[in-house]
Amino acid sequence: MDEAAVARLVPGLGLALPRVPHRGLVGEVRATSAGSSLELHDFRAYQPGDDLRQVDWNAVARTGELILRIRQDEVSPRVEVVLDGSRSMALSPRKAACARELALLTAEVAARQGLSPTLLVAASRPERAQGTACRAALNAAEFDARDDLSASLGRLPPLRPCGLRVVVSDFLFEADLLALCSRLSRGAAGLFLMQVLDAEDLDPSGGEGARLVDAESDTALEELLTEDVLAAYSRRFAEHQRGLRAAALRARGTLLTAPAPESLAALVAGPLRPLFIAGGGA
Repeated sequence: MDEAAVARLVPGLGLALPRVPHRGLVGEVRATSAGSSLELHDFRAYQPGDDLRQVDWNAVARTGELILRIRQDEVSPRVEVVLDGSRSMALSPRKAACARELALLTAEVAARQGLSPTLLVAASRPERAQGTACRAALNAAEFDARDDLSASLGRLPPLRPCGLRVVVSDFLFEADLLALCSRLSRGAAGLFLMQVLDAEDLDPSGGEGARLVDAESDTALEELLTEDVLAAYSRRFAEHQRGLRAAALRARGTLLTAPAPESLAALVAGPLRPLFIAGGGA
């Protein structure tokens, strides 16, 4: 991971925040969370990690379920970065480095913008970090999960309400894309899917004896990468991309594709411009 490249870009960038009410800066936007204000706002079911002091025990007695009191308070808006820790993200050293750099850039631009970044790494052992701890967590992150992001989300701590959620993955797996994007968008005022693709993801080179292999399971998907197999891969890839883009739009999200061989500066100035705003955020 080129931390120097990230550091050079951070001062000139801001994140494109959703133009809807979100968990705002202190004194700027009112938000709902489990705070200590005296003003009661709402109730919801308890989720792991919630403050047990906010449980409404009268509601528990009535319903038999853990019910949380939600009060109005003023908190920093949260940006949540979810990093796919599956083995396919390390198809090449550059792909792994690019994924780390983009996650770090998002977290550090968020912090500079006065937001509160949280990082979730969906590896074989899920990791959660906040604020300045995101850098160390990314340096230590292992791309070792033998299942894809759709499955590994179940190992993560619950996704929490946030102003913006950015998901870094290659999204090259078979899944119900509509259900996946709906799940990723839940509780987020804005969603960006940042798709990191290696040169071999985009255009497998083939060659004598080359085979198409599932990076997660090491299972050979085709015997040999013949011209017919490569053509079929290109058709399936194009179809997959259309489905992923449509699913993201249905979830009111945005799909951004980042070719890993390009430099970080080129990605920010090109395909990732909808997320990273030059000169500061909204």
